[in-house]
Amino acid sequence: MGPSAMTTQTEAACLLDAGALYHERVGLLPEAGDPLFAGFKRAAFSLYFGDSPIFHFDLEGRWQRAFVEGIHYLKALDTTVQAIDRVRVEKSLVLRRKVLGFAEASDFDSLVRNTAIGLIDELGAGRLRRVEPPATSTPLSSDAFRAFLERITRWDAAEWIAHSEAYLATYGPLPFLPPDCQNAVILQATLGHADGLTFGGAPPAEHYVRSASEFLEHARVVSRLRGRRILQCRGIFLGGSDVLRRPADEVVGYLEVIRDTFVGDPDASNRDEVYAFLDDLSPPRPDARAFRRFKEHRLHRVSLGVESGDPSIRGLYGKSWADEDLGEVVADIKGAGLALSLVVIAGAGGEENADAHAEATARLLTSLPLERGDIVALLDAEEVRDSKGGAPPTATGFTPLAGVRLSDQHEAIKGRLRPLRAERGVKVVSYSLEKQMI
Repeated sequence: MGPSAMTTQTEAACLLDAGALYHERVGLLPEAGDPLFAGFKRAAFSLYFGDSPIFHFDLEGRWQRAFVEGIHYLKALDTTVQAIDRVRVEKSLVLRRKVLGFAEASDFDSLVRNTAIGLIDELGAGRLRRVEPPATSTPLSSDAFRAFLERITRWDAAEWIAHSEAYLATYGPLPFLPPDCQNAVILQATLGHADGLTFGGAPPAEHYVRSASEFLEHARVVSRLRGRRILQCRGIFLGGSDVLRRPADEVVGYLEVIRDTFVGDPDASNRDEVYAFLDDLSPPRPDARAFRRFKEHRLHRVSLGVESGDPSIRGLYGKSWADEDLGEVVADIKGAGLALSLVVIAGAGGEENADAHAEATARLLTSLPLERGDIVALLDAEEVRDSKGGAPPTATGFTPLAGVRLSDQHEAIKGRLRPLRAERGVKVVSYSLEKQMI
């Protein structure tokens, strides 16, 4: 029986007919209710029950995203669960996020697992009738479908707790992730913050440097934690923010561990590419020769954290590097043939410094030899500071820029950077860490 049997044009029906990303798929008609869709796409598996509920899994059978009764749910690698609701505030849709408590998260885990158990029972009882995809597609066999459902059922409460414990044993406080690293494998060569310096006034954590042997074990554990979910990742982020300030031989050693642990998979795509972040640009720092060595060992892109182009505003965040330092680092990175991103804070210095920040930041950035392929990302100051439960806004001694004033500064900085986009092809974007997590 062909796809015409699934006449109700729910999400499930549409995906069976036209879900080309799903290289193996099948439709299922229950005795009552909406048609179901099941399919594999690259590094993931999905279940659609009409338009809702919807569940997405990695290839280990761990659920990652779900849509149930109008609410989106996200389960992170550390097993925490967020519920995200879109609510209308005046004329805008606003995302409201809530981190579920342990009991709520466990209940949702059970819901997902019981859904798979229920499907296994329905299949066994013959109450789900197959609907084949178009002839140009590969049908998902009943045996493969059942086998994956059984993989989902293995993730009971004990399995999730064991996974959470393994995660906590290998990761310290997570570093700031540049915008182009949100879906990367995170490896922590250094933890916390040297001298208590953080990017954008985020709360500091105790500093620790992993030895070569510790980093090797860390990389192996991360590989096991990720499992086949690693096929979803784009690049490897080498943390933390001071790692490139370590001795060059030490950094090369970290890069060699990454090569030996993660590189060589024929399905790796651009996952071999290594990214790093640096926000203390004062000496001592890598020189052009060091950056060339890092590139030879697969470092691909360096993101530089720039709180402001105004030295006095940078000082509010504890940064003492000079404009010339940024220019030299940019020249060394680009001279080594590495990709470059600049992460700039919109709202840095608050209301009291709004005009000075926008003007000085645009002036400093346009003075740099940026070109096509380089990225300038604008992040909101309070989002950076509060991303991990940061300090209260008054801690840095200025009034936070918010609402329309913050939006206006985004536009003011982007307007002043228009020559970078129009004449040099630099990508200039406003970026939200919250939106990226969806």
